[in-house]
Amino acid sequence: MFYGNLAEKESPICIPDAEEESFEEFLRFLYTDACKITAENAIVVIHLAKKYLVSSLAEKCREILEASIKPDNAFAVLKQAVQFDEKELEEMCWNIVSEKPLECINSEAFCSIGSSTLNAFLKKETFSITEMELFKAILKWTDKECERQGLNIEHDKTARRRILGDSVYEIPFLAMPLENFVKYVSPTGILTDTEIVSILQKLCKLDVAGLKWKEHKKRQPCISLISFSRFDSADVAGSGWSYHGESDGLTLDKNVTGTYTSEQDSDGVPGYDVMLPNPIPLLPNKEITIIATIIGPNSYSGTNGKSSVKIDDIVITFKIAPSGLSSNSTGKSSGQFYKIFLSKLKF
Repeated sequence: MFYGNLAEKESPICIPDAEEESFEEFLRFLYTDACKITAENAIVVIHLAKKYLVSSLAEKCREILEASIKPDNAFAVLKQAVQFDEKELEEMCWNIVSEKPLECINSEAFCSIGSSTLNAFLKKETFSITEMELFKAILKWTDKECERQGLNIEHDKTARRRILGDSVYEIPFLAMPLENFVKYVSPTGILTDTEIVSILQKLCKLDVAGLKWKEHKKRQPCISLISFSRFDSADVAGSGWSYHGESDGLTLDKNVTGTYTSEQDSDGVPGYDVMLPNPIPLLPNKEITIIATIIGPNSYSGTNGKSSVKIDDIVITFKIAPSGLSSNSTGKSSGQFYKIFLSKLKF
């Protein structure tokens, strides 16, 4: 660009696909092998690194992005990833949105996405959020976009509909409760009077010809099984824990009976999985006591048990079971219940 037969003739040389700050960090890396990469500028810098074949900088940017993409900035990074055609980063962002959709759509970054990204988001029907949570986020995005374009939604009653365009047909109105549709959707101006009547008829189980909205399945809770160990595998030892019909209890009542076969898990710790026939809700600040009464040969036990375990936003605290419920010596720091299984439900 500067020398030789292919050098640019104009001065100054314009580089249209990067703003000054990001290009400065790109140059800083070339000259000093160090630069300040953030979640905000990493996409542009990685684009420059790929454009000018600086693979080490591109890898550095990727590592920073992988560690810094969070629900509050996932849509901001996604916007840039789409702009610079970074497919891998797009997928990373969509994965974050899929894992924590409610936090993502309630972020300020959601309000800055383009209409094509909004449409792509609405076409994904697997997100575990309610129809009303989704609609409120869409309404917030629409109003922000009206504001950016200088449209007054109080004076221009059709502004919201024009901004949404065909994306309006992806909103799952037909999965909403009738009362919510009447109370929250119909007054917004997003739908015409004719469309409101047609959707109301459909919600009342009447046949409506030519309706552009498709019926969405009711959103079901998304269940993910998570597990955690209250002992480190190094603290599980021997075969000296006896089972003669006494009870091991821990406060974290259901009865589970049957014969189980011991198998080693991924940590190399032998045991057997016992799943309750019906789930017990583990609510905040509510104590649950689990009790195992086992008859069989001696087995393993753990020591140095953790007083609490944290997984994502869940913190489980262990306590000694109430008096008389743990006659086989299990407590919060030693004994049985190596691993606990939970089903994490998101609606």
